[in-house]
Amino acid sequence: MIILDASKNYKQALAKSVSAIKAGKLVIFPSDTVYILAVDPTNQSAVDLLLSFKNRWTGKAISIAVSDINMAKKYVKLDQNTVNIYKNLLPGPFTIVSPGLHRVATGIEAENGSLGIRIPDSKFISDLVNLLKKPITATSANLSGRTPNYSITSFIRPLSKKKKDLISLIVDAGKLPKNKPSTVIDALGSEIKILRRGDLITGDFQTLISKSEAETGKIAEFILKKTLDLDLKKPLVFSLSGDLGCGKTVFSRSIGKKLGVTQKITSPTFVIYNQYSLDHPSFKYFYHFDLYRLNSEFEFKEIDFFSHFAKNTISCLEWPENMGPGLYKKLSQKTSIISLNFSYLDPTTRQISFSFPK
Repeated sequence: MIILDASKNYKQALAKSVSAIKAGKLVIFPSDTVYILAVDPTNQSAVDLLLSFKNRWTGKAISIAVSDINMAKKYVKLDQNTVNIYKNLLPGPFTIVSPGLHRVATGIEAENGSLGIRIPDSKFISDLVNLLKKPITATSANLSGRTPNYSITSFIRPLSKKKKDLISLIVDAGKLPKNKPSTVIDALGSEIKILRRGDLITGDFQTLISKSEAETGKIAEFILKKTLDLDLKKPLVFSLSGDLGCGKTVFSRSIGKKLGVTQKITSPTFVIYNQYSLDHPSFKYFYHFDLYRLNSEFEFKEIDFFSHFAKNTISCLEWPENMGPGLYKKLSQKTSIISLNFSYLDPTTRQISFSFPK
């Protein structure tokens, strides 16, 4: 068993991982959630090795990680609803279960022929899969029934010598952030079902579910990352509409914090907006607007509203409903708007719907 420090020689760690997986070996590898057990899912002896390590019986599915939707289509059937899920939620901490095409080794697909697909938001996984030009298994690096591992030390500690001898290579990326394993989405039917709850929960391909401020913060970080990946050229605006007290300010604070705002982000209800300077490669200022108290076009002119949306700005705008259709249309022409709507499903559960510029 070889342990390589990814921080010291990343390219070597990737090259060694590729060689080991091609040779049918078991590799421990970092992901965007937890450390995973990586083998070639089309190699039967490699899959048998993984199942032996995991103490897992054939028939309980093993998810695989792919590079993109085109690679996914080689292994699962995707209807239009599932394609929409891929486009809106991936890459991200989700496993999408679809009908398998039976192109993997026995033990990867479930007994009903379904297969879970991941496109992790992870440079490690992306680089590895692209070099291999085929998927890897993405099951968490733990024995069945045990907790997932965020460090190599915690992974190795309980292993017997027999289990250690099954491992060819460990790529150590240090202690990973304490993200939950991916949310597993059953997309086999007309309505999606959540089979396992992770950090992000979806209602459909354009909604995410939050039961706490921490989960709303995770959703904000996820949507910010997806937005920045779009490489939009106009000033960015997160348009936050919906129920009072439903998490819009929590979302805004999380966006600001992720962008690097160090001071406390306070609600701008009584001052209309707050401006925060950023030390960020793409943005100079973060604006946090609360339009709840504005009721006329004159009031928007009084604060010189549209002058704030200059190049290198990013904004969270609460209560865009108060702008009226004319001003909102003008804003949409000047900026790239990411529209979000916050609503209560019950007293403790919020639904956050989102859409990106077309």
